[in-house]
Amino acid sequence: MPRPTNVQGDSWGIDATTGDILRLIEADPDSLKPEDFSGYLGYCTTGGDDDLRFLFPPLLRIWASALYERDSWFTQYFHEEVCRTDFVERALSPTLKEAACAFMVRALSERIGSEEALSVNGVSTSHDWFGCLASFGVFTTAMPALWSGIWESEQRGHAVALLQYLSCLIYEDSNPIFAPWTCNKGGGSPVLWRFDSVGFNEAWKQENVAYLTTALTTERISDWLVRASALHQGSKIAELANSFLDELATGARAVDERIGLLLIALQTPSGVGGFTWDTLRAAAANPKG
Repeated sequence: MPRPTNVQGDSWGIDATTGDILRLIEADPDSLKPEDFSGYLGYCTTGGDDDLRFLFPPLLRIWASALYERDSWFTQYFHEEVCRTDFVERALSPTLKEAACAFMVRALSERIGSEEALSVNGVSTSHDWFGCLASFGVFTTAMPALWSGIWESEQRGHAVALLQYLSCLIYEDSNPIFAPWTCNKGGGSPVLWRFDSVGFNEAWKQENVAYLTTALTTERISDWLVRASALHQGSKIAELANSFLDELATGARAVDERIGLLLIALQTPSGVGGFTWDTLRAAAANPKG
């Protein structure tokens, strides 16, 4: 890809200047670090398709590493940029989009597959992947590839992550994996519809919502729990899967309702509906309020 030469930076010097952007373009891409992009990502929220397209490979490399960090500023700024501008879907050629999405699906799947915790007390890195997943549905249409790969996986880490996710759907209160929020440690159940960056009004791509409408049902959840229990027999995963099945047997209607609310929330601009099931119910009941 040819280096762009006609770039326009921030003339006020608050974010990346034209010189800053040109230095990023001329740098060895393998040498670039997160801090090198701190001003650039802030600037690119108002433009910069050509240079962002050129710099996207090192940005993706850094993003893949930052996925493992707790409350990473880089992932938040990166997600905000690609969500606001719809960069992946709008500005990449079909070939570049296919390559970028394949890389991101693999990187995020590997990150989610690194989960180990089936008991979380306080805020932790286990909370972070939820926001990354929610944001991924905003800036790409590749959610089906990511979602199906994780649900069909036999890896222990993917099973742990799915139990974490399903615990937030099956249990509205008394989550068996995530301890309640406290003022000292934070934590609590992750919010499934909360993106990990703020300040934009975009929502999930309709292709992703349509896919999740059929991919996330009580029947599919039950089938996966049965398979996980058998695959990980004798482990904590199997114990929790069986417990979830018992809860689902008596609470399927409530889980159906929460799935419906989640689908509504993912189609709604970030922040609308609040951060609890009750506030989401209220927003869904009064959408113009």
